Formats: sequence, structure tokens, C-alpha cells
Amino acid sequence: MRGIGVGWAKTIDDTYDVTTVRDTFIEGLTTHEPGPKVLVMQSECQLNRQRREKPQRAQALKAGERVVRERFGVDPETCTGDHACIRVSGCPSLTITDNPDPMRTDPIATVLDSCVGCGVCGANAHAAVLCPSFYRTDVVYNPTRRDRLLARMRSWWITMLSRGVERRAAGLEAAR
Repeated sequence: MRGIGVGWAKTIDDTYDVTTVRDTFIEGLTTHEPGPKVLVMQSECQLNRQRREKPQRAQALKAGERVVRERFGVDPETCTGDHACIRVSGCPSLTITDNPDPMRTDPIATVLDSCVGCGVCGANAHAAVLCPSFYRTDVVYNPTRRDRLLARMRSWWITMLSRGVERRAAGLEAAR
């Protein structure tokens, strides 16, 4: 590349890190380095990764080992229905569905089960400050004692916090 006048070249090993890719593009477009700029981006295809990891995960599950699987989703209560996330990411697993809230008519975004777990949809939404409704959930198979204890503690804490909300809401209803 140096032979054809490239003075600025960068390599990105994780193309699913949207913020890094965006920042590197901006750096390449705003640098004062003369000549062509080259950005080499290389990551494993998520479908190939799934094909490689699926037998390993099945073997670990069969052996009774702890396995964590990432799942991504869209919170239907906070989805605004503008679908910028779908336009920006182009993910085939990100689609629209009917809004479960009868008071809202706009359809909302949803993540299908065909999601391979790359996380680009949520990273795009957050990097472009599009929408806060994306979330990542870790599904734990064969949880350890620590996992079970943490789950119980979190459940108890959420129950305790929600009791106060319910009590205050009931008090407001009674005051009317």
C-alpha cells in the first residue's frame, strides 16, 4: 500500500465494536495526511462463530458445565417506534412487530430468535444515540451456587423496591 501512496492505514480487529469503527472512520476522514487512506477491518463472521461454538456449547451442557449465552432484545415499553435502529443496522433479525400497548399505535422493533448475538443492533443504537430500548441478557445454563444466590438476592431486592412503588401508588389511588 505504501507503494501506491497510502500514508494512513489502520486495522480494526473487532468490526462489531461500532464505536471504534465510527471513531476510526472519522479519524480517517479528518486527518491531514495526504493521499489515500486505508481501513482494514477483519472479524470472524457471526454465522461461522455460531457454527464453531454450537458443538462446544452442546458438549459443555452435556458435561454439566456452566454455559452463558448472550441474548439481545428490545424493551417494548421504551421503544419509540421510529425504527432508526433497523435502518442503521440492517440486521435481518431486527424487525418490527405490533405494539403490546393498546394506547400506542406505532409498531415497535423486536429481535427475532434468529439473532446470532453480534450485538451490532444495540451498539449502533447506543453509538448513534438512537434509542435506549436495547438490552443484553445473559442466559446461564447449569448455574453455580453463586449464580443461584445472586439471582435470589436480585429477585429479593427488586421485590423490596417494587413494594414501595406499589404502596405509594395505592396511597395515591386511595387519596382521590
